[in-house]
Amino acid sequence: MGPNVDITWEDLEPILRPEPGTVHMGIMQVDPEKCTHCGLCMVNCPFRAWEADENEVPRMKEEYECFSCYNCMVACPADAISIIEPYHVDSGFYKTEPHPLPARLPYEPKDAEGNATEWNTVERLIFTRRSVRNFKPDPVPETLIRRVLEAGRFAPSGGNCQPWKFIVVTDKTLIGEMDEACYGVLNMLYTTYKSDETVQGLLPMYAEDPNPGFFDPRIILGGMGSIAKKNLPTFLNAPVVILVAGDERAIGGREIAAGIAGENMNLAALSLGLGFCWVGFSQVIEMVPDVKEKLGLKDPWKITTAMVLGYPKFKQQGIVPREFRPITWFREGAGGPEIEE
Repeated sequence: MGPNVDITWEDLEPILRPEPGTVHMGIMQVDPEKCTHCGLCMVNCPFRAWEADENEVPRMKEEYECFSCYNCMVACPADAISIIEPYHVDSGFYKTEPHPLPARLPYEPKDAEGNATEWNTVERLIFTRRSVRNFKPDPVPETLIRRVLEAGRFAPSGGNCQPWKFIVVTDKTLIGEMDEACYGVLNMLYTTYKSDETVQGLLPMYAEDPNPGFFDPRIILGGMGSIAKKNLPTFLNAPVVILVAGDERAIGGREIAAGIAGENMNLAALSLGLGFCWVGFSQVIEMVPDVKEKLGLKDPWKITTAMVLGYPKFKQQGIVPREFRPITWFREGAGGPEIEE
């Protein structure tokens, strides 16, 4: 996308400066009677939102970020964690509608006749799929990596243009270089965003590529902030990084093609006993020419996303609630829309 010279700070201010008091981070709570003090909820929180109280029971910090991923819940072996309030925004550019969105488990499955049944293998894999951010150091055999890559290669794409290129990195030194490259860019952006004196300096960057999702509070305060604070490296200490480069000439756009291929790879990885996590921040390597050149990428190929693979350090899979937005149905004979709450 070309630059938009018409964007002004007045246009950008609602995006970069949500009204005070409108953004509400998620609130979770631990039952001290059930808690086993294992600490897995604290370890599995990507934003390090938890701390231990005087009785070694986890509690949310006074200042924290939580976008209601419920990673803490899924890692808890004692079912000691409950949702008090999900992440939501009352008003402004990022307003969640309706807010707060209710967190619901999957509907109970029924067959074609409406009778109760069981989830099939594919459905269960989808519902229990969770992003894994804590890996064992063990290497992943290339035979298994190849099976994950093949699942991506056989994904559907617009016009069968297959606009993806996979770059597999298992070299720890190069992964470290990519981590440092991403940290440099993300720390600069986060620091610029956090300061009222410098935040307007992001205007030229936004005008060049208007992408409000990049500045969603969950991403810039949570994800980007976590990397800037060095809570976690960009590539999560995983033994395998797969960069997905997309062809800018892609039919229908490179982003959706990479997403379709990547989800195939995600499910294939989980079926092989591997953990998987998307790494969207990998895109900032585009802003570090030396690293991009080392990866062998030239136009029209752009880093669209990345994923990391490895063996999970502990259980990070399971079914937890997801936000539920009303579904609109147009059923035969209904004469109009029906909103399912």
